[in-house]
Amino acid sequence: MTIQLYTGLGSGNSYKVELFLQLLSVSFDPIPVSIPKGEHRDEEFLALTPFGQIPVLVDDEKVISDSHAILCYLARAYGGSDADNWLPINPEGLARVMRWLSFSANEIQNGPTMARAAKLLGWAIDYESAVEKSYRLLGLMDDHLQERDWLATDSVTVADIACYPYLLLASEGGIETQPFSAVCAWMERLESVPNFWPMPRIPNLPHVPILPHSKFFEIP
Repeated sequence: MTIQLYTGLGSGNSYKVELFLQLLSVSFDPIPVSIPKGEHRDEEFLALTPFGQIPVLVDDEKVISDSHAILCYLARAYGGSDADNWLPINPEGLARVMRWLSFSANEIQNGPTMARAAKLLGWAIDYESAVEKSYRLLGLMDDHLQERDWLATDSVTVADIACYPYLLLASEGGIETQPFSAVCAWMERLESVPNFWPMPRIPNLPHVPILPHSKFFEIP
């Protein structure tokens, strides 16, 4: 049975799973779920996941929700000989990957993800606070990546895939990534991984003015 992935155009969380499936050369059937149309609240979808969130992966009779949980599942189920690289099982490697998955779910979620949601979806959040958090996390990542290629280990892992999408989309929330050279180089390395699949973008999005990093964060 082919894997089914409930996904949505413009969702960074959905894209990170789609990207990983492409990197693993695993075929899947995408099933679009429109959040703006409220399809995530349909009875049929809620029967899959009471959380009402995308993405959701269905593999035979197994239903996995949450993008990071899905990445971990795919790494161990379909990673083959590279499974221990994508998701290490040695204690230190695993801990380092989990730390960056947490960074994706917290710092990135509360920074560039929320800034983008404020501008594109009109969410009532403290926009400038989200931008400030974004530049601080970009500075942290830039320092971390000065002398290393990947976030968690010596090779690309699910942590890199988890952190990538909403930094790719940062400009849609008015955040500039160009001044953070190590972060940009890391993104380019990920985009050079075999089978990399660019994210389909929502057409005709409104222009969002950039709030320059110098207002919030000074790069040494």
